Amino acid sequence: MSPLPTEFPPQPSVPPSWKRAAWVMVGVLLAVTTWMAWQAKDLAFNYDFEQFFPEDHPETQFYRAFRDAFGSDNDFLIVGFEGEMVDATFLGDVDGHVDALMALPHVEHVQSPTRMTLPVRDRLSGMVFQRPLLAWEDAQDLGRDLERMKSRNDVMGTWVSPGGRAVAVTLFHKQGLSKAGCDSLASAVLAWRENVTASQSSIEAVYVAGRAVAQAHYVGVMEREVTWFVTVGIFLLVVFLWFAFRTIWGVLVPLGVVLVSGLWTLGIMVSTGKAVDVMTVVLPTILFVVGISDVVHVLTRYYDERRQDIGHAEAMTKAFREVGLATFLTSLTTAVGFLTLLTSSIGPVHDFGMYAAVGVGVAYVLAFTLLPSVMVLSPPPVVSTSGTGVFWNGAMHRSLRWTMRHRRALSWVWLAIGLGATAASSQLTVDNKLIEDLRENDPFRQEFVFFEREFAGVRPFELAVTLPSPASDWEMITAMDRLECYLEQEYQVGALVGPATAIRMTHRGWQGDREEFYAIPQDTTLLNRMVKLVKKSGQWSSLVAHEDTLVRVFGKVEDIGSQALGGRNDELNAWCLANLPKGSTWKVTGTAHLVDVNNASLASDMVGGLGLALVAVALITGLLFRSVVMVMVCLVTNVLPLAMIAAVMVLLGIDLKVTSGIIFTVAFGIAVDDTIHFLSKLRMQLNQGKSLALAVKRSYLATGKAIVVTSLILCGGFLTLTTSSFLGTFHIGLLISLTLLFAVVADLTFLPWMIVRWFHAKK
Repeated sequence: MSPLPTEFPPQPSVPPSWKRAAWVMVGVLLAVTTWMAWQAKDLAFNYDFEQFFPEDHPETQFYRAFRDAFGSDNDFLIVGFEGEMVDATFLGDVDGHVDALMALPHVEHVQSPTRMTLPVRDRLSGMVFQRPLLAWEDAQDLGRDLERMKSRNDVMGTWVSPGGRAVAVTLFHKQGLSKAGCDSLASAVLAWRENVTASQSSIEAVYVAGRAVAQAHYVGVMEREVTWFVTVGIFLLVVFLWFAFRTIWGVLVPLGVVLVSGLWTLGIMVSTGKAVDVMTVVLPTILFVVGISDVVHVLTRYYDERRQDIGHAEAMTKAFREVGLATFLTSLTTAVGFLTLLTSSIGPVHDFGMYAAVGVGVAYVLAFTLLPSVMVLSPPPVVSTSGTGVFWNGAMHRSLRWTMRHRRALSWVWLAIGLGATAASSQLTVDNKLIEDLRENDPFRQEFVFFEREFAGVRPFELAVTLPSPASDWEMITAMDRLECYLEQEYQVGALVGPATAIRMTHRGWQGDREEFYAIPQDTTLLNRMVKLVKKSGQWSSLVAHEDTLVRVFGKVEDIGSQALGGRNDELNAWCLANLPKGSTWKVTGTAHLVDVNNASLASDMVGGLGLALVAVALITGLLFRSVVMVMVCLVTNVLPLAMIAAVMVLLGIDLKVTSGIIFTVAFGIAVDDTIHFLSKLRMQLNQGKSLALAVKRSYLATGKAIVVTSLILCGGFLTLTTSSFLGTFHIGLLISLTLLFAVVADLTFLPWMIVRWFHAKK
């Protein structure tokens, strides 16, 4: 007997009718791809944090009405100048740049401590004159002013750092500045800063913070990272596909299908007016690794059939027929995992779920149109009967034997893991800081840290108070005075501005700028005069509206996190309830507060989305087996990794926020795919009359390689996201990779003996 060949020669060509149909399909797909490429060339990037405000939420509606009355709390830039010390030379150098800052595009007004003046009345003559805040042109006068300012919270920590090494200049730009306008301003101010730092002066460093530069920075990072993720994703796909199939054909064919599906998805995004944001920046990577799963399962089955000396055409037919249902169901569950994000009230999360689900659908369509067409028209690959095929078959045999031999020990191990993970995951908390999405060494975060350290921070604080009578009344003013003092001392609001503060400052200036008069006048006639002066200056209209009953108090607070600020808000509510006049109402609002509101709704959104995904998977499993036991086995197998990843988040100190909150539903929708492939194969084996034990064995061996390979591809793809500058993207990559790793271990060591034990018992 002659020895068996180690490779099968290329098989005869497929029927002519298949080729004609394939050419037609390729022509149609080429036309669509050309149109999608034409659309994708206009792909844009955008970062507007107001998109994260929950639509139709009462807090959002209140904020927008409040903004209409007083303007935005975020239409400014802060420029910090740092030197060895605040002296006449340093302030002179700072003042030399004020005119250049005023000339920047879209800037309407600049407040600089070098040019600010205070209205002061001479008590002897009664004349009012403008005294410079810092008389920096005279060293002796400057020393006197700096000494006087040390006790003034309205200056120290706002315009001059308490450490005496920095001053802050505020640039107010046009309200509601568009992205194009923000880009123009950011580009101009950053170019100006480069010139300043390159020049020789007492200014050692310049820091810039604000919405315009933040948006430009985020967009720039996203543009770089999309290119990086696509490049690394393609490289990893090539490596993993070569590892799985060891042929050029096995690399190029699935890679082409995945790249086309990604291009289609980007084309759909552009054609529907969607720009890449901080959520969808991870979409290309997700589509690459998720889309390749369908192709790998089909090709793995095709190669297995070819190794059985089955012809090219017949192997294609059997591969698509046997894997088709499972692939459809896995695409459905993955899409459902993304679609559950549509329940979120946060715009970018909603859009991410929608376009990711569209991408999964596109990948499935191309896997069953473009892939078979290419397989029909291209020369069949030479398939080896040894090497990786034998390796995988032996590895899966050993893995199954080990699992079944140690099933009792594994049951206790998984029980302990499940109980421990559930207990630990109960400690998961919802928290958020404005700038924590950037890594510690990110340049923009370093600028934020500078203002947190040297000044009152950059996180806006806004409080709306509705009074029962006009704010100019003595009772209302004294009540607001108590409130503003509470906010400064207890809530720790820095750079605070309110009607009582404005009157105190005016009263101090009226009394010759003496510190003991920094208080609300007790004389009603004098109080009315102070109110008139504040109104005349124009400051009153920026603080009081709606017939003098709606009051705005604003400032800046340290970015200590939504949990800690939530506690302060509770204490503030209790204080206001006990101390403000009867009939008053109050509400913390503003852009930063709305970001916290988003995160407060994350827990309910996550539970709701995950519940929908669980129901969808339960229905699919129930339709496959019509068995409650099998439904429970499937759900438990895939909920265990979620509990484990929640425990990991607790151990690593990762809180729930907008980015990490999507992990559970997305990971579940992807991880359950391997279980469905296994169960679908099991169903086919049982329908062929196999015993349960034999059906489990055949299913394990048939799907094991594809499960491991696709999981490796998925983990590798998601791990590329850990190179991101955004910690939210980093956490998505790390945690979903860990979830998929836990899921494949559960599929190979938990699922088989659970089916044999419980499903057999039901039979």
